[in-house]
Amino acid sequence: MSIRTVVTVVASGGAASMALGEFVPFLTSVSVEFDLSLTAVGLLSSAVTLVAGLTCLPLGLWVDRHQLRGVFVAGLVALGVAGLAAPFAGGAEALFALRAIQAAGYALVVITGPSLLARLLDGRSRQTALALWGLCVPSGLALAGAGGGLAPGWRAEVAGVGAITVVVAALAWTLPRDARPGREDGRGGSRRGPGTMWPVAALAAGFAMIALVGVSVVTVLPAYLTAELSVPGSQAGPLAGLVSAASVLGSLAAGAALRAGTRPRRLIIAALLMMPLTAGVFLQAPVAVAAVCAAGVLAVNGLAVSAVFAALPAVAGDRIAWGVGAVTQSGSLGTLLGAPAYLWVVEMGGWSWVTVLTAAIVTGGVCCATAALGGRLR
Repeated sequence: MSIRTVVTVVASGGAASMALGEFVPFLTSVSVEFDLSLTAVGLLSSAVTLVAGLTCLPLGLWVDRHQLRGVFVAGLVALGVAGLAAPFAGGAEALFALRAIQAAGYALVVITGPSLLARLLDGRSRQTALALWGLCVPSGLALAGAGGGLAPGWRAEVAGVGAITVVVAALAWTLPRDARPGREDGRGGSRRGPGTMWPVAALAAGFAMIALVGVSVVTVLPAYLTAELSVPGSQAGPLAGLVSAASVLGSLAAGAALRAGTRPRRLIIAALLMMPLTAGVFLQAPVAVAAVCAAGVLAVNGLAVSAVFAALPAVAGDRIAWGVGAVTQSGSLGTLLGAPAYLWVVEMGGWSWVTVLTAAIVTGGVCCATAALGGRLR
Protein backbone atom coordinates (compact mmCIF):
# COMPACT_ATOMS: atom_id res chain seq x y z
CA MET A 1 0.00 0.00 0.00
CA SER A 2 1.27 3.49 -0.83
CA ILE A 3 1.28 5.04 2.63
CA ARG A 4 1.78 8.52 1.23
CA THR A 5 -1.23 8.25 -1.07
CA VAL A 6 -3.49 6.98 1.70
CA VAL A 7 -2.31 9.58 4.24
CA THR A 8 -2.71 12.42 1.75
CA VAL A 9 -6.21 11.46 0.64
CA VAL A 10 -7.51 10.64 4.13
CA ALA A 11 -5.96 13.82 5.59
CA SER A 12 -7.58 15.82 2.81
CA GLY A 13 -10.93 14.24 3.61
CA GLY A 14 -10.45 15.05 7.28
CA ALA A 15 -9.64 18.67 6.49
CA ALA A 16 -12.72 18.91 4.28
CA SER A 17 -14.85 17.40 7.04
CA MET A 18 -13.72 20.10 9.45
CA ALA A 19 -15.97 22.43 7.46
CA LEU A 20 -18.97 20.42 8.67
CA GLY A 21 -18.43 21.53 12.26
CA GLU A 22 -16.58 24.83 12.01
CA PHE A 23 -19.65 26.95 12.84
CA VAL A 24 -21.09 24.67 15.54
CA PRO A 25 -19.24 26.23 18.53
CA PHE A 26 -20.28 29.74 17.41
CA LEU A 27 -23.95 29.41 16.45
CA THR A 28 -25.10 31.93 19.07
CA SER A 29 -22.46 34.55 18.27
CA VAL A 30 -23.10 34.29 14.51
CA SER A 31 -26.83 34.60 15.17
CA VAL A 32 -26.34 37.81 17.13
CA GLU A 33 -23.77 39.33 14.76
CA PHE A 34 -25.81 38.83 11.59
CA ASP A 35 -29.26 39.15 13.21
CA LEU A 36 -30.24 35.62 12.18
CA SER A 37 -32.63 33.23 13.86
CA LEU A 38 -31.15 30.11 15.37
CA THR A 39 -32.96 28.14 12.68
CA ALA A 40 -31.19 30.13 9.96
CA VAL A 41 -27.82 29.69 11.67
CA GLY A 42 -28.52 25.97 11.97
CA LEU A 43 -29.15 25.87 8.23
CA LEU A 44 -25.88 27.73 7.66
CA SER A 45 -24.07 25.07 9.67
CA SER A 46 -25.83 22.05 8.13
CA ALA A 47 -25.92 23.31 4.53
CA VAL A 48 -22.80 21.31 3.66
CA THR A 49 -24.40 18.02 4.71
CA LEU A 50 -27.70 18.92 3.06
CA VAL A 51 -26.08 19.66 -0.31
CA ALA A 52 -24.08 16.42 -0.12
CA GLY A 53 -27.28 14.52 0.63
CA LEU A 54 -28.94 15.90 -2.51
CA THR A 55 -26.10 15.93 -5.06
CA CYS A 56 -23.67 13.07 -4.42
CA LEU A 57 -25.37 10.52 -6.69
CA PRO A 58 -25.51 12.72 -9.82
CA LEU A 59 -21.99 13.94 -9.07
CA GLY A 60 -20.82 10.35 -8.87
CA LEU A 61 -22.33 9.59 -12.26
CA TRP A 62 -20.53 12.59 -13.74
CA VAL A 63 -17.19 12.04 -11.99
CA ASP A 64 -17.00 8.40 -13.11
CA ARG A 65 -16.19 9.57 -16.65
CA HIS A 66 -13.29 11.80 -15.63
CA GLN A 67 -9.90 11.63 -14.04
CA LEU A 68 -10.35 12.20 -10.35
CA ARG A 69 -7.26 13.96 -9.05
CA GLY A 70 -8.12 17.30 -10.64
CA VAL A 71 -11.72 17.18 -9.40
CA PHE A 72 -10.53 16.21 -5.92
CA VAL A 73 -8.11 19.14 -5.76
CA ALA A 74 -10.72 21.53 -7.18
CA GLY A 75 -13.13 20.56 -4.41
CA LEU A 76 -10.47 21.17 -1.76
CA VAL A 77 -9.54 24.54 -3.30
CA ALA A 78 -13.21 25.62 -3.35
CA LEU A 79 -13.56 24.66 0.30
CA GLY A 80 -10.35 26.39 1.33
CA VAL A 81 -10.74 29.63 -0.62
CA ALA A 82 -14.37 30.05 0.45
CA GLY A 83 -13.33 29.44 4.06
CA LEU A 84 -10.57 32.05 3.83
CA ALA A 85 -13.04 34.54 2.33
CA ALA A 86 -15.84 33.93 4.86
CA PRO A 87 -14.34 36.07 7.66
CA PHE A 88 -14.60 39.08 5.32
CA ALA A 89 -18.30 38.54 4.56
CA GLY A 90 -20.14 41.82 5.04
CA GLY A 91 -23.55 40.30 5.54
CA ALA A 92 -25.55 37.14 5.91
CA GLU A 93 -26.16 36.84 2.16
CA ALA A 94 -22.43 36.75 1.41
CA LEU A 95 -21.85 34.26 4.21
CA PHE A 96 -24.54 31.93 2.88
CA ALA A 97 -23.12 32.24 -0.66
CA LEU A 98 -19.65 31.27 0.53
CA ARG A 99 -21.13 28.40 2.53
CA ALA A 100 -22.81 27.17 -0.67
CA ILE A 101 -19.41 27.14 -2.40
CA GLN A 102 -18.00 25.17 0.51
CA ALA A 103 -20.90 22.72 0.22
CA ALA A 104 -20.20 22.13 -3.46
CA GLY A 105 -16.50 21.64 -2.75
CA TYR A 106 -17.22 19.21 0.06
CA ALA A 107 -19.54 17.15 -2.15
CA LEU A 108 -16.76 16.84 -4.75
CA VAL A 109 -14.22 15.80 -2.13
CA VAL A 110 -16.36 13.09 -0.51
CA ILE A 111 -17.18 11.60 -3.92
CA THR A 112 -13.70 11.66 -5.41
CA GLY A 113 -11.68 10.83 -2.27
CA PRO A 114 -12.63 7.16 -1.87
CA SER A 115 -12.93 6.81 -5.64
CA LEU A 116 -9.35 8.03 -6.01
CA LEU A 117 -8.15 5.52 -3.44
CA ALA A 118 -9.96 2.77 -5.35
CA ARG A 119 -8.31 3.72 -8.63
CA LEU A 120 -4.80 4.18 -7.27
CA LEU A 121 -4.65 1.05 -5.09
CA ASP A 122 -5.34 -2.66 -5.53
CA GLY A 123 -6.45 -5.68 -3.53
CA ARG A 124 -6.26 -5.69 0.23
CA SER A 125 -4.45 -2.34 0.27
CA ARG A 126 -7.43 -0.79 -1.45
CA GLN A 127 -9.86 -2.31 1.08
CA THR A 128 -7.79 -1.03 3.99
CA ALA A 129 -7.48 2.47 2.53
CA LEU A 130 -11.22 2.71 1.88
CA ALA A 131 -11.90 1.60 5.45
CA LEU A 132 -9.62 4.36 6.72
CA TRP A 133 -11.67 6.86 4.72
CA GLY A 134 -14.28 6.33 7.43
CA LEU A 135 -11.98 8.32 9.74
CA CYS A 136 -12.57 11.55 7.85
CA VAL A 137 -15.89 12.78 9.20
CA PRO A 138 -15.45 11.92 12.90
CA SER A 139 -11.88 13.19 12.98
CA GLY A 140 -12.82 16.34 11.09
CA LEU A 141 -15.69 17.09 13.45
CA ALA A 142 -13.48 16.43 16.48
CA LEU A 143 -10.75 18.75 15.17
CA ALA A 144 -13.30 21.46 14.38
CA GLY A 145 -14.70 21.18 17.89
CA ALA A 146 -11.23 21.39 19.42
CA GLY A 147 -10.41 24.39 17.24
CA GLY A 148 -13.61 26.08 18.35
CA GLY A 149 -12.48 25.77 21.95
CA LEU A 150 -9.15 27.46 21.15
CA ALA A 151 -10.15 30.06 18.55
CA PRO A 152 -11.12 33.56 19.74
CA GLY A 153 -14.13 33.63 17.41
CA TRP A 154 -15.79 32.13 14.36
CA ARG A 155 -13.66 34.14 11.93
CA ALA A 156 -10.44 32.69 13.27
CA GLU A 157 -11.92 29.18 13.26
CA VAL A 158 -13.22 29.34 9.69
CA ALA A 159 -10.06 31.00 8.36
CA GLY A 160 -7.91 28.39 10.08
CA VAL A 161 -9.88 25.53 8.58
CA GLY A 162 -9.69 27.22 5.17
CA ALA A 163 -5.91 27.60 5.42
CA ILE A 164 -5.47 23.95 6.38
CA THR A 165 -7.64 22.89 3.45
CA VAL A 166 -5.60 24.97 0.97
CA VAL A 167 -2.41 23.34 2.26
CA VAL A 168 -3.76 19.81 1.85
CA ALA A 169 -5.03 20.77 -1.63
CA ALA A 170 -1.44 21.56 -2.60
CA LEU A 171 -0.33 18.19 -1.21
CA ALA A 172 -3.16 16.40 -3.04
CA TRP A 173 -1.97 17.87 -6.35
CA THR A 174 1.22 15.80 -5.97
CA LEU A 175 -0.76 12.53 -5.95
CA PRO A 176 -0.28 10.19 -8.93
CA ARG A 177 -2.61 10.72 -11.88
CA ASP A 178 -5.41 8.17 -11.96
CA ALA A 179 -6.64 6.27 -15.02
CA ARG A 180 -10.19 6.71 -16.29
CA PRO A 181 -12.47 3.67 -16.05
CA GLY A 182 -11.93 1.14 -18.80
CA ARG A 183 -8.45 2.45 -19.61
CA GLU A 184 -5.13 1.00 -18.65
CA ASP A 185 -4.54 1.56 -14.97
CA GLY A 186 -0.78 1.95 -15.27
CA ARG A 187 -0.08 -1.57 -14.02
CA GLY A 188 -0.79 -3.52 -17.18
CA GLY A 189 -4.56 -3.97 -16.91
CA SER A 190 -7.87 -2.25 -16.62
CA ARG A 191 -10.30 -2.52 -13.77
CA ARG A 192 -13.61 -4.11 -14.43
CA GLY A 193 -16.23 -5.75 -12.34
CA PRO A 194 -19.82 -5.57 -11.16
CA GLY A 195 -21.64 -2.29 -11.20
CA THR A 196 -25.30 -3.06 -11.68
CA MET A 197 -27.87 -0.85 -10.02
CA TRP A 198 -29.50 -3.18 -7.49
CA PRO A 199 -26.44 -4.33 -5.51
CA VAL A 200 -25.25 -0.74 -5.22
CA ALA A 201 -28.73 0.40 -4.16
CA ALA A 202 -28.92 -2.35 -1.54
CA LEU A 203 -25.46 -1.47 -0.17
CA ALA A 204 -26.42 2.22 -0.07
CA ALA A 205 -29.64 1.42 1.79
CA GLY A 206 -27.74 -0.71 4.29
CA PHE A 207 -25.18 2.05 4.79
CA ALA A 208 -27.92 4.63 5.37
CA MET A 209 -29.56 2.55 8.08
CA ILE A 210 -26.32 1.63 9.85
CA ALA A 211 -24.99 5.21 9.78
CA LEU A 212 -28.38 6.55 10.88
CA VAL A 213 -28.23 4.62 14.14
CA GLY A 214 -24.79 5.86 15.15
CA VAL A 215 -25.53 9.51 14.44
CA SER A 216 -28.96 9.35 16.08
CA VAL A 217 -27.74 7.73 19.28
CA VAL A 218 -25.06 10.34 19.86
CA THR A 219 -27.46 13.16 18.87
CA VAL A 220 -30.18 12.22 21.36
CA LEU A 221 -27.75 11.14 24.09
CA PRO A 222 -27.43 14.60 25.74
CA ALA A 223 -31.23 14.93 25.97
CA TYR A 224 -31.49 11.47 27.53
CA LEU A 225 -28.70 12.09 30.04
CA THR A 226 -30.29 15.36 31.12
CA ALA A 227 -33.92 14.18 31.23
CA GLU A 228 -33.51 10.69 32.67
CA LEU A 229 -30.18 10.59 34.50
CA SER A 230 -30.11 14.20 35.79
CA VAL A 231 -26.79 15.03 34.14
CA PRO A 232 -26.38 18.84 33.81
CA GLY A 233 -26.59 20.08 30.23
CA SER A 234 -23.12 21.61 30.55
CA GLN A 235 -21.75 18.10 31.07
CA ALA A 236 -24.05 16.08 28.82
CA GLY A 237 -22.96 17.81 25.59
CA PRO A 238 -19.20 17.38 26.07
CA LEU A 239 -19.76 13.79 27.19
CA ALA A 240 -21.63 13.05 23.95
CA GLY A 241 -18.81 14.66 21.99
CA LEU A 242 -16.27 12.45 23.73
CA VAL A 243 -18.41 9.39 23.05
CA SER A 244 -18.61 10.22 19.34
CA ALA A 245 -14.82 9.98 19.06
CA ALA A 246 -15.15 6.21 19.53
CA SER A 247 -16.14 5.93 15.87
CA VAL A 248 -12.53 6.80 15.01
CA LEU A 249 -11.40 3.74 16.95
CA GLY A 250 -13.91 1.65 15.02
CA SER A 251 -12.56 2.84 11.68
CA LEU A 252 -8.99 2.14 12.75
CA ALA A 253 -10.02 -1.33 13.91
CA ALA A 254 -11.71 -1.97 10.57
CA GLY A 255 -8.56 -0.99 8.69
CA ALA A 256 -6.44 -3.31 10.83
CA ALA A 257 -8.92 -6.19 10.49
CA LEU A 258 -9.14 -5.85 6.73
CA ARG A 259 -5.38 -5.68 6.46
CA ALA A 260 -5.22 -8.93 8.43
CA GLY A 261 -7.57 -10.63 5.99
CA THR A 262 -11.01 -10.23 7.61
CA ARG A 263 -13.78 -9.94 5.03
CA PRO A 264 -15.92 -6.76 4.93
CA ARG A 265 -19.07 -8.88 5.23
CA ARG A 266 -18.09 -10.05 8.73
CA LEU A 267 -17.44 -6.50 9.88
CA ILE A 268 -20.81 -5.37 8.53
CA ILE A 269 -22.54 -8.19 10.42
CA ALA A 270 -20.84 -6.91 13.59
CA ALA A 271 -23.22 -3.93 13.36
CA LEU A 272 -25.80 -6.19 15.04
CA LEU A 273 -23.89 -5.54 18.26
CA MET A 274 -25.37 -2.05 18.23
CA MET A 275 -28.67 -3.54 19.41
CA PRO A 276 -27.57 -4.76 22.87
CA LEU A 277 -25.25 -1.78 23.25
CA THR A 278 -28.12 0.63 22.59
CA ALA A 279 -30.17 -1.20 25.20
CA GLY A 280 -27.35 -0.56 27.66
CA VAL A 281 -27.57 3.16 26.93
CA PHE A 282 -31.32 3.75 27.22
CA LEU A 283 -32.56 1.28 29.82
CA GLN A 284 -31.91 3.42 32.90
CA ALA A 285 -28.32 2.28 33.42
CA PRO A 286 -25.91 4.42 35.49
CA VAL A 287 -24.25 7.31 33.65
CA ALA A 288 -20.90 5.51 33.34
CA VAL A 289 -22.56 2.42 31.85
CA ALA A 290 -24.62 4.52 29.45
CA ALA A 291 -21.53 6.39 28.29
CA VAL A 292 -19.47 3.22 27.78
CA CYS A 293 -22.31 1.54 25.88
CA ALA A 294 -22.82 4.63 23.73
CA ALA A 295 -19.11 4.64 22.92
CA GLY A 296 -19.49 0.97 21.97
CA VAL A 297 -22.35 1.86 19.62
CA LEU A 298 -20.20 4.49 17.90
CA ALA A 299 -17.16 2.19 17.70
CA VAL A 300 -19.16 -0.63 16.11
CA ASN A 301 -20.82 1.90 13.82
CA GLY A 302 -17.42 3.16 12.66
CA LEU A 303 -16.32 -0.44 12.08
CA ALA A 304 -19.35 -1.27 9.91
CA VAL A 305 -19.36 2.03 8.01
CA SER A 306 -15.69 1.56 7.11
CA ALA A 307 -16.42 -1.99 5.99
CA VAL A 308 -19.10 -0.70 3.60
CA PHE A 309 -16.58 1.62 1.95
CA ALA A 310 -14.11 -1.25 1.73
CA ALA A 311 -16.74 -3.40 -0.01
CA LEU A 312 -17.63 -0.79 -2.63
CA PRO A 313 -15.16 -1.88 -5.35
CA ALA A 314 -16.58 -5.42 -5.29
CA VAL A 315 -20.11 -4.08 -5.79
CA ALA A 316 -19.59 -1.06 -8.05
CA GLY A 317 -16.60 -2.25 -10.10
CA ASP A 318 -15.28 0.43 -12.44
CA ARG A 319 -18.19 2.71 -11.54
CA ILE A 320 -16.73 3.36 -8.12
CA ALA A 321 -17.60 7.08 -8.01
CA TRP A 322 -21.21 6.23 -8.81
CA GLY A 323 -21.20 3.72 -5.97
CA VAL A 324 -19.61 6.22 -3.59
CA GLY A 325 -22.21 8.79 -4.63
CA ALA A 326 -25.09 6.43 -3.94
CA VAL A 327 -23.70 5.39 -0.56
CA THR A 328 -22.79 8.93 0.51
CA GLN A 329 -26.09 10.47 -0.58
CA SER A 330 -28.19 7.81 1.10
CA GLY A 331 -26.05 8.04 4.23
CA SER A 332 -26.45 11.82 4.37
CA LEU A 333 -30.21 11.59 3.99
CA GLY A 334 -30.36 8.84 6.60
CA THR A 335 -28.45 10.88 9.15
CA LEU A 336 -30.67 13.91 8.49
CA LEU A 337 -33.81 11.85 9.15
CA GLY A 338 -32.48 9.74 12.00
CA ALA A 339 -32.57 12.12 14.95
CA PRO A 340 -36.14 13.34 14.24
CA ALA A 341 -37.29 9.71 13.95
CA TYR A 342 -35.67 8.77 17.26
CA LEU A 343 -37.11 11.79 19.06
CA TRP A 344 -40.57 11.06 17.64
CA VAL A 345 -40.38 7.51 19.01
CA VAL A 346 -39.35 8.90 22.40
CA GLU A 347 -42.32 11.27 22.41
CA MET A 348 -44.72 8.48 21.48
CA GLY A 349 -43.47 5.66 23.70
CA GLY A 350 -40.58 6.72 25.90
CA TRP A 351 -36.86 6.08 25.86
CA SER A 352 -37.15 2.30 26.05
CA TRP A 353 -38.55 2.29 22.50
CA VAL A 354 -35.24 3.61 21.19
CA THR A 355 -33.89 0.08 21.59
CA VAL A 356 -36.76 -1.37 19.56
CA LEU A 357 -36.27 1.19 16.79
CA THR A 358 -32.52 0.51 16.75
CA ALA A 359 -33.07 -3.24 16.45
CA ALA A 360 -35.38 -2.80 13.48
CA ILE A 361 -33.11 -0.36 11.65
CA VAL A 362 -29.86 -2.24 12.29
CA THR A 363 -31.36 -5.56 11.22
CA GLY A 364 -32.63 -4.02 8.01
CA GLY A 365 -29.31 -2.33 7.34
CA VAL A 366 -27.23 -5.47 7.85
CA CYS A 367 -29.59 -7.52 5.68
CA CYS A 368 -29.43 -4.99 2.83
CA ALA A 369 -25.66 -4.57 2.97
CA THR A 370 -24.85 -8.29 3.15
CA ALA A 371 -27.37 -9.07 0.40
CA ALA A 372 -25.58 -6.54 -1.81
CA LEU A 373 -22.32 -8.42 -1.40
CA GLY A 374 -23.87 -11.77 -2.30
CA GLY A 375 -20.99 -14.07 -3.12
CA ARG A 376 -18.46 -11.25 -3.20
CA LEU A 377 -16.00 -10.68 -0.38
CA ARG A 378 -17.65 -13.14 1.94
